[in-house]
Amino acid sequence: MDRGVWPAGKSGVAELLRGWTGGETVLGAPGDWPAALRSAFQLILLAPSPMTLLWGEAGLMFYNDAYAVICGARHPRILGQSVYDAWPEVAAFNRGVMASVLAGESSSYRDVPFVFYRNGAAEEVWLNLDYSPVPDEAGAVGGVLALVTETTERLRAEELLRRRERELAQVQKIGRVGGLEVDLRSGFQNRRSPEYLAIHGLPPEAAQETHEDWVARLHPEDRTRVEGHFRAAVASAATDYHAEYRIVRPADGKIRWISATALIERDDEGHPVRLVGAHLDITERKEAESEQRLLMQELAHRVKNTLAMIQAIASQTLRSATTLEAANEAFTARLGALARAHDLLVAGQQANANIAEIVRSIIGIQGDPGRFVVQGPAIVLGPKAALALTLILHELTTNAVKYGALSNEKGRVSLRWGADEIEGVRQFRLRWQESGGPPVKPPARAGFGSRLIERSFPGARNGTESAYLPGGLVFTLDAPFEALGGTRDETGSS
Repeated sequence: MDRGVWPAGKSGVAELLRGWTGGETVLGAPGDWPAALRSAFQLILLAPSPMTLLWGEAGLMFYNDAYAVICGARHPRILGQSVYDAWPEVAAFNRGVMASVLAGESSSYRDVPFVFYRNGAAEEVWLNLDYSPVPDEAGAVGGVLALVTETTERLRAEELLRRRERELAQVQKIGRVGGLEVDLRSGFQNRRSPEYLAIHGLPPEAAQETHEDWVARLHPEDRTRVEGHFRAAVASAATDYHAEYRIVRPADGKIRWISATALIERDDEGHPVRLVGAHLDITERKEAESEQRLLMQELAHRVKNTLAMIQAIASQTLRSATTLEAANEAFTARLGALARAHDLLVAGQQANANIAEIVRSIIGIQGDPGRFVVQGPAIVLGPKAALALTLILHELTTNAVKYGALSNEKGRVSLRWGADEIEGVRQFRLRWQESGGPPVKPPARAGFGSRLIERSFPGARNGTESAYLPGGLVFTLDAPFEALGGTRDETGSS
């Protein structure tokens, strides 16, 4: 550094000052400036931090290169100007600062917002400011030293981070996603989000629960597997972690299914540093999957039963029919009745069907509803009993239309059912009674309907009777109530 040159140094502001002739400020040529000003300014020019010296009552500005960056397009025009002229938009603030510091006080401000026009347009900026008095040759306060740090980018970044955290919290709340963070370097220290606590049924004070607390909450049947998998993932070189397991919520003792997905952050040597993850409550999905498996099993069972029933229908139809055309007609009609029964089973709950619905489906296709008297409570049948009763009523209605009470214009059919206690056992009874039709007589041999009842309706092998009375056919069906495979709904008669 050349001691004969002032100001010394290679900064841009120093180069400017070395070219000044004296008309640039009211203080004249730099060589004539007060020694205290020259000494303080020389220190500022060599400093890496943004600094400016406000000299005298007017606050003439002498700053370094780092502060010139904050000035923007106003540099170098404002170098040597009064601070009030250089920054007119904040003149009131600067007057207050100058008055207090010239009186011997120091002051500091943090993250103070200003609106500057340093580049021609309004711009919101934030500054950290530290002011202290600078003595002159006589020991009085000759100026003000200002250390200026712009914090705009930091504050904007912090606000962006806070906004993203709020958005993430909203996403977690809406999607019911529980967030967690685990420090893998210090004994698995944890931090849980409010959504995580809600999913696991934990109080707010459990936000920093221990690893052992989490392990204790695992379902006993899953505990060894899940913790082993977690420790193995951390000990390996893996960066992804996923597991599905059950927990027992301490708040209510309920068992819930959790889907845990996480990223494992590692240092340059591959050591685990941090785990950031998300927990989802997938209990409803797991229950739906379980129900779907049960439904598939039920479907497979029902398909087997239906195929067996179709095989029996085909065999008995072909054996009883006199012509191929008659066999085709009867077989098609019976398959139609079977299909309608399946529609009722699919539409109902738990693959069951109400007797009244079965009766309406048969009467609506085969007979005139006005010629039927139907009465009975709302009894629900299981799949096997529903299919069998549909075919039985189809056969009874078909025979009534061809040969019995529905073959003329006057005949009627009374269909009643119910449940009674017989010798301490609850029994289901259905009675079909025809009247007003032509005289009937017993068939020469057992037909399809008789064999169908004996082989298909649950528990009815020895509980059926057909009476061919002069007034018409009377058919009764008795079976243990528990064999129906459904439930009873006490809602009255149909």
